[in-house]
Amino acid sequence: MQRYLKKYLLVLCVVPCMIIPAKATAQGLSWDKSGDLPVKEGLSHAIAGVSNGALIIAGGNNFDRPILEGGQKVVYDRIYVAKDENTKEWIEAGRLPAPVANAAVVSLDGGLLVLGGTDGKTTSDRVFFLKWTPSSGSVGIDTIFPRLPMALASLSAARIGHHIYIAGGQDGNNNPQQLFWRLDLSPESNRQWQSLPAWPGAARFGAAMTAQSNGEYDCLYFFGGKGAAGYLKDAFSYDTRRNKWKPVEALPRAAFYSSLIPIGQTHILLFSGSDGHDAERAVELQGNYHMTKEVLAYHTITNTWTTFSHMPAGVAGAAVVRWNSRLLLAGGELRPGVRTSQIQAATLQASQQKSKFGWIDYSTLVLYLVGLGLMSFYFSKKKQSSGDYLLGSKNIPYWAAGISIMATQVSAIGFMSIPAKAYAVNWAYFAGVFTWFIAVPVVTRAYIPFIRKINVASAYHYLEERFNSGARLFAASVFVLFQLARMGLVLYLPSLALSAVTPLDTITCILIMGVLSTAYTVVGGIEAVIWIEVAQAILLFGGAIVCIVLAIAGLKGGLGDFFTQGIADHKFSLGEANWDFASSSLLVILVGNIFIRLGNLTSDQAVVQRYMTTSSLKQAQRSVWADVAVSIPWALVVYGLGTALYIYYKQHPDQLNPGIASDGILPMFIAQRAPVGLSGLIIAAIFAASMSTLEGSIHSVATIFTTDFYGRFKKNITQKQTARVAKIATVILGAFATGLSLVLVFMDVNSILDVFQEITGLFIGASTALFMLGIFTRKANATGALIGAVSSGLILYLVKTMTPLSFWLYSAIGFLSCYIIGYIASCIFPGRRGLQGLTYYSINDHLKEKEK
Repeated sequence: MQRYLKKYLLVLCVVPCMIIPAKATAQGLSWDKSGDLPVKEGLSHAIAGVSNGALIIAGGNNFDRPILEGGQKVVYDRIYVAKDENTKEWIEAGRLPAPVANAAVVSLDGGLLVLGGTDGKTTSDRVFFLKWTPSSGSVGIDTIFPRLPMALASLSAARIGHHIYIAGGQDGNNNPQQLFWRLDLSPESNRQWQSLPAWPGAARFGAAMTAQSNGEYDCLYFFGGKGAAGYLKDAFSYDTRRNKWKPVEALPRAAFYSSLIPIGQTHILLFSGSDGHDAERAVELQGNYHMTKEVLAYHTITNTWTTFSHMPAGVAGAAVVRWNSRLLLAGGELRPGVRTSQIQAATLQASQQKSKFGWIDYSTLVLYLVGLGLMSFYFSKKKQSSGDYLLGSKNIPYWAAGISIMATQVSAIGFMSIPAKAYAVNWAYFAGVFTWFIAVPVVTRAYIPFIRKINVASAYHYLEERFNSGARLFAASVFVLFQLARMGLVLYLPSLALSAVTPLDTITCILIMGVLSTAYTVVGGIEAVIWIEVAQAILLFGGAIVCIVLAIAGLKGGLGDFFTQGIADHKFSLGEANWDFASSSLLVILVGNIFIRLGNLTSDQAVVQRYMTTSSLKQAQRSVWADVAVSIPWALVVYGLGTALYIYYKQHPDQLNPGIASDGILPMFIAQRAPVGLSGLIIAAIFAASMSTLEGSIHSVATIFTTDFYGRFKKNITQKQTARVAKIATVILGAFATGLSLVLVFMDVNSILDVFQEITGLFIGASTALFMLGIFTRKANATGALIGAVSSGLILYLVKTMTPLSFWLYSAIGFLSCYIIGYIASCIFPGRRGLQGLTYYSINDHLKEKEK
């Protein structure tokens, strides 16, 4: 077997050496005209937004005739609505409380919150809410909101959650202001404006502000404007968690009355506006004067600006609105005194940066998949009984089992999202590595001996011996539900990313990985799965290292830039060492990871099954330490890869694609940088990451179904019958996971993933506590254990819905609540408790297996 494996890996190393440079497509905005405003003279500084699927345009201003002919500014109060994006048929749907222009507008609860503004004579402090009601064909106006602390026009506003923020503006005497206020609209608040420290820069008006993620959570970004000294191009961000301003990279040009909108997960687009060029001669130049047409893109993670596109016509004071799939810039000022009625529409180009996936790449990928098939076929010739199929005859070397443990926990989600996390934030999550040295000694000395003593395929058999069948079935059911959700996501998410950069679409990627993973698992059994995972782990390491080399080779200063820029931008930081339980601080991550590690090593059947395939207790214990030995270098590689990607794109921000999510940063990089041949190898590594996890999940769930459910209710079955049932269960589970992933193609995956991550804490915490109750206490009984498990679920639900606690603490809360309540309940209520050789205090008297 080892001879075949060496030959296979050698071929994988040779084929990619035949490399050809890869190419990527361009990106940007495509432009077209999307009708006209209902006011033929055009409008600037109007209220604009989408409410209940309809486009609202209200207020705004223009001039009754040219300025050189003594034209005067006119401010409007009419409200217009377009219900259909294609026809743009306008209807008049009401009037504002007063003529309004130069107000700030924030989307809120299906409507538009309008703040301040001017009627052309006086500045307003009014705040009101507009909402389109299709049934009545009118726009309702709600004025219950608190007025601004002072009258302001040309102010900036943005919303994050329940909070509305406003910054800058002009007072009634046209003086620029340095004011920053917040309004809390949550149900329990008193709805009063709160003054906050202003940005560390000049007073201004006509600045642009929006909310966008900094890679971890939403912050405010505040750009340009005009102050007493003239046009401004400085920029700032406001951290709403730390309540702190900081300067960010200045704009390449001044931006006054520019339009601003967030796009994608971490980009902001700034449209046109006035950059101040020839401002004093603008009226004199008349038709020869033009606003800048430039569209700038700011990337919040790398803190960089690039020129993203150019508009057909430059405008200032235009409202930018996202309506369905297009961005609309309604009206605006072409030059002083001249408005436009045109609505300019922009569409983000698909710009999926497909790699030039050639025959060498296909050959590499096919060679990899065929090799896995041959390995499964080889092991299928050795399988006879259910013990062989489920535990591999207990002849797996400890180092192979250890590598397999690592590989089965590293899905393509981890292969892509860990580098993406380091790219977006820093090495804070790396701190979890240190908890191996707390969790592993506990597992090897106090847990593995019990599982080895019972000598069964399912870890949950111990819970029946110690408590009763109810505890076993509860923990097994929780594991099955957890793995079913995991399998669907493990297939879907990497397929989505891979389809963005390869010639394969999402459904094709799902079918390939789902069918092949199921086939490899059902044919070869656990022994094939483990050896395949060993090969996949090697490929994972190789793919990640190749990506690091490619990224560093693309830096202007090479390896020196990797360290100097990384240190300068704090990308190697392990986070803040504080007890802020609502954040991902260093201490919170450490606490959470202790319980997550314990859970993975004790209550995750996919892990337990692997160290059960070794020949002795000592070998099983060594397999877990082997897992640590490969997991730590793996963590260094993938976090280093994330930092390398950050520095690469900081130096090459023009290559960033706003349409690609942060988790897709690695596939995007592969498409742009990996030469043909190596591209196929790295894509194979991503396939390997998903398939190894999927194979492990399918096999472990099939094992639980066969031993914990089928074997319990179907008596007197032979070993061959059990093996056949396990294979049938494997096929069904593989089909289910593939089908679930296909369903997810048409659903909101982001929200599903968020829910999945939160529930994971409940599964790991409660299940781990059941094992710890059984091992480390004599008084714990079946009744108390089940009460503790159910109570922990209720407590976690309350924690999730009523507190801001970090998800890192969910596993700790689930564990502690189940353990403490389970112990107390056991002291109060009677119940079965098996003690002989089943606790830490009695195992040595009954353990018969000799350590080797």
